[in-house]
Amino acid sequence: MVEHKIIYDFRDAESSPEVRLSVFVALESKIQMGSSMKLVNEDSGLEWNCSSGTLDKIELRDMKWVGSTNFVPVKNEVFPSGRYRVVYEDLAERECESSFELKYPENIFGLKSSEFPGAINTSISKKIAVYSNEDVLLYFGDEPAKWNTSEAVIMDYKNAWCTRVCYTICNDTVYCFMPPNILGNKEFIRENADASKNEAHQE
Repeated sequence: MVEHKIIYDFRDAESSPEVRLSVFVALESKIQMGSSMKLVNEDSGLEWNCSSGTLDKIELRDMKWVGSTNFVPVKNEVFPSGRYRVVYEDLAERECESSFELKYPENIFGLKSSEFPGAINTSISKKIAVYSNEDVLLYFGDEPAKWNTSEAVIMDYKNAWCTRVCYTICNDTVYCFMPPNILGNKEFIRENADASKNEAHQE
């Protein structure tokens, strides 16, 4: 079993998005955590290789998954659509292999964040992500109706630093993150400032 997502990261209103591909495979019972993962686009022959040190290992839905969120396309190019073969090898040189079909609107890379969601001519869902000042994801999902102000978000997540709208398409296999909306968390800033003052005083 393999799960994949292509992620478009719009960091500001004017720039083209950064693009990366997230691919995770569910490990069979005999396959252990370990060695390497390879992606192969079957039409172009392009390959992406990921070594053990850069693989992420997680447990989700009572299954062990291994993969990476940081596959990137060839410079100045996009990921080719089509079928990808995924080959994972553990430390005992045992392999598990799977495949997935990558489909996405090819015009996304040429868009600006201000053109969303109107420029997408397919079914689209809107989600909200909340991040801490250290870029830790605190929440991802439907936006609660009560979050109509920054203060309302901070009431639920004390260390919330920013929110990002995320539009998902193609059955949630394409994620388009809009630029950060800084919440202006004064309590969080003050706590950090107080800590810095204490450190300076101790020195």
